[in-house]
Amino acid sequence: MNSNRQTGLVQSYLTLLKGKWGQLWGIFIVYLIKHSPALALPIVTAVMIDLAVQTQDPRRFSKLLFYFALMMVLVLQNIPTHILYARMLSNVMRGISQQLRQDLCRQLQRLSLLYHHRSNIGKLHSKVIRDIEIIEQTPRIFSEQIFSFVCPLAIAVGVIAIRKPQALWFFLIGVPIVVLLRNQFVEPVNRSAQNYRQSIESMTSSLNDMLNMIPITRAHGLEDFHVHEVDSKITDVFKRGKNFDTISAIFGSSAWVAMTAVHVIFIAGSVYASMKGLISVGDIVLFNSMFLVLTGQVIMILNTLPQLSQARESIVSVQEVLNSPDLEENSGKKPFETIEGRFDFLGVHYRYPDTAQHALVDFSLEVLPGQSIAFIGPSGSGKSTVLSMVLGFIRPNTGTIRIDGMDVMEMDLRTYRKHVGVVTQDSIFFSGTVFDNVAYGQDDDIQEQDILDALKAADAYDFVQALPNGLYTHMGADGLKFSGGQMQRLAIARAIVRNPKVLILDEATSSLDTESEKKIQTAMDRLMKNRTSFIVAHRISTIQNVDRIVILDQGRIVAQGTPAQLLKNNKIPSLG
Repeated sequence: MNSNRQTGLVQSYLTLLKGKWGQLWGIFIVYLIKHSPALALPIVTAVMIDLAVQTQDPRRFSKLLFYFALMMVLVLQNIPTHILYARMLSNVMRGISQQLRQDLCRQLQRLSLLYHHRSNIGKLHSKVIRDIEIIEQTPRIFSEQIFSFVCPLAIAVGVIAIRKPQALWFFLIGVPIVVLLRNQFVEPVNRSAQNYRQSIESMTSSLNDMLNMIPITRAHGLEDFHVHEVDSKITDVFKRGKNFDTISAIFGSSAWVAMTAVHVIFIAGSVYASMKGLISVGDIVLFNSMFLVLTGQVIMILNTLPQLSQARESIVSVQEVLNSPDLEENSGKKPFETIEGRFDFLGVHYRYPDTAQHALVDFSLEVLPGQSIAFIGPSGSGKSTVLSMVLGFIRPNTGTIRIDGMDVMEMDLRTYRKHVGVVTQDSIFFSGTVFDNVAYGQDDDIQEQDILDALKAADAYDFVQALPNGLYTHMGADGLKFSGGQMQRLAIARAIVRNPKVLILDEATSSLDTESEKKIQTAMDRLMKNRTSFIVAHRISTIQNVDRIVILDQGRIVAQGTPAQLLKNNKIPSLG
């Protein structure tokens, strides 16, 4: 299972690098050029030392000058080539994070509403921001660690194979040590990285909840409770982070001790070989320099294990979203060209995942174009589930829903929703002007007069005109500068400006006081005219003019009829 998971992660990262292999080869070539001083220095140093003892060579001063000039050229070229390398590497790294964030955002828009209801927004923030930042750094790890290991290794093996092939055995001593260290630590490091990532997601989730709940927390005097809860999450991040750092430190220290011990053995062996006349003093310097470089690179590449473990966990985290099967699949389905507004619910049953009781049971209803249908019933009777079905957020487990005679399972519901206006009990706004929020989702050429007409129809015109900059007054996140009733009227205006064929009102006047409700009721009745409307209301007075009322109980239709019919049969309380 773990092997399959690793293979999947490798394939996922190779997918990220798709189309970037040419850039990667270019980065590798530029890296070789910029890193050439470090690669050439041990060889040139050994040659220059041998020149010092070769007193019989008449050209040794000119050779020394040549090697000196060569090294200076190699050193100076590092400035432009390193800048080029950094820019090329940054292009790949930032390109990966850009691609991932775009893919995540598209996937989040495709995932079902049930997925979002089950997911915590704080955890999703962590995936989009922190996890992708970690993944973004992986190309740098590969380029700066693996390149710097492979290149010196290849040069060292080549030079030593030419000068003294027997010395290669000393270099091979470190191989089993590296393998043993990695096998001993890879599982604990990976497990610790996983625990650390999960604790950060949990902390982010709690912090997000705390910020959203501050008004309620203050109102109920629960500051200490929330602080204690968040403190525990922060402390858990501290403990798990400290554990991850400790394991990484033990691993790094063990690697340094093992490789340094091998280095000492190698130095002693080189000196002994020189004493026996097998190698020159220059060879000692060359081999020692090569081994010193390789030892440092082996330790460095071993120390990348914790970083790669974090990258691995971040890839797993992002894959949880990208590979989620809980999609609202619309691709390839038939679009709605126009909407008339006829709905047919035929024997619909629906049960939410992980629940035992059905939210809707044998729900059958015919709604003609332009009709207004209100749903009433106790909490949990299925009212909100019906509205979610109308919007296509959830699909029937069994049964059929047809819009204008077409089965919703065969249709691209994104094209249908362009003809829908929605006002819910929770008004949501983004940071921007009143104009931007009311015109949300409309064409750029929408006229100011269209917005003003919608505000008048929603009884929002007067208070908007009284704002410091009128229609162009900037709203805070979630519209914090306005009262609940004002935000609700702006939400109604946003629905009006869409000129929808289907209207969904989920307790749309719940935030209005009695006086405001009376003012807006006429506008709402006018808005529903010639539009198929689905209404859930907490006040009977708001649905007295609908064409039909449907009474729900435990997911079943227990009665339906006009307001007058139901009142006559004592099915509903007085509508006055």
